[in-house]
Amino acid sequence: MKKKALLLLTSLTLLSCTKTAKNEAFVADQKIDSLAVKDTAVASATQNWYDGLIADYIQKSDNKLIKSALKNNEHIEWLLDRTEATDSTHYYIFNIGQDVTDENHTNPRFATNGWIYVDSISKKIYEYDIPNDTLVLWENKHNR
Repeated sequence: MKKKALLLLTSLTLLSCTKTAKNEAFVADQKIDSLAVKDTAVASATQNWYDGLIADYIQKSDNKLIKSALKNNEHIEWLLDRTEATDSTHYYIFNIGQDVTDENHTNPRFATNGWIYVDSISKKIYEYDIPNDTLVLWENKHNR
């Protein structure tokens, strides 16, 4: 009887761990959201409201690194790094860049071209000025 109870308890523990691991993997996949600029014309069921804003930012940005990557036809992506709540708004913080490797396809890493904060209430984009540790409102100069 004790052996059956121990076996049942062990089985239930393993099943719950497996389900938890699958749920954690699903949540982790949902936290990372990236979309290539070239694919923005295709509407996706998984596309978020901010994807269009970010794609527009990338195509019209004055950021030298982003401009260079676009000129070189690199596959630019954005990764949702984290969210941050303040008293007045809620920001989605994105890392913009591309995957790179060494010449022999070793040492894979994500090369950052810039950081942006997207205000979830006003739907405005703020560029993160790293040296001054400040947010600067991005003004879309191309819509004038």
